[in-house]
Parts: sequence; structure tokens; C-alpha cells
Amino acid sequence: MPIIFILVIIVLGVLLYKMLGQSEKAYAYTRTMTITYRVDGTEQISKLEESGIAFITSKTVTIDGQPYLYKSTDKKKIQARLNYEGSHLKSINLSLPDGGEKYFYVDRISSVKDVMRH
Repeated sequence: MPIIFILVIIVLGVLLYKMLGQSEKAYAYTRTMTITYRVDGTEQISKLEESGIAFITSKTVTIDGQPYLYKSTDKKKIQARLNYEGSHLKSINLSLPDGGEKYFYVDRISSVKDVMRH
């Protein structure tokens, strides 16, 4: 009987460790750029001053409550790309359903107060 309790404690400890190890990082975006492609092949670029928060986990990025996959073994399922400059995340690129792209330019935040400064 004590062996069962020890095994249950070990299993719960491993599960707790995995849950805590999958922490998400928060980034604030302050501007966006959308690129759409017209029928004649030309690009239309629109830049907006938008702000919000993007949450990044080990495989997804969540923007405005919508999760986008950026890591997958199936390349066709990837919806986002993270663009780094050195070790710092500079932008998040989303693939739009119409074939366009939307860029979110980000800064790392550590608290909600950081978002209000942007």
C-alpha cells in the first residue's frame, strides 16, 4: 500500500514539473503591418499602430485569444513564424487565409505595467 502512494506521488510530481516547465512568455506588440497580394501580383502594405499582448508557449503563439501554431512536424499546419534578431524576438509573422501576411512587432514584457507604457 505505501508503495502505491509513493508511485502516485512520483507521477503527480512529474506531471506538476511538466506543467510548470511549460510557462508562456508574454510580449507586447505596438504596431502591425499587413501585406496582401492583389490579383495582378502587386503587394498592398498597410501599417497600423495597434497594441496588444502575444503569449508564446513551446509550440503556439496566442494573439487576441486566437492560438497559432509555429512548431509542427507537418509544415502545412504551421500558421506563424517567429523572427529573431540574435536572441531577441523582433516580430511575429502570421500567414493569412487569403495568402497575405501580418507582422506583429513585439517587445518583451514582464508585467501589465509594461504594456501601459507602450
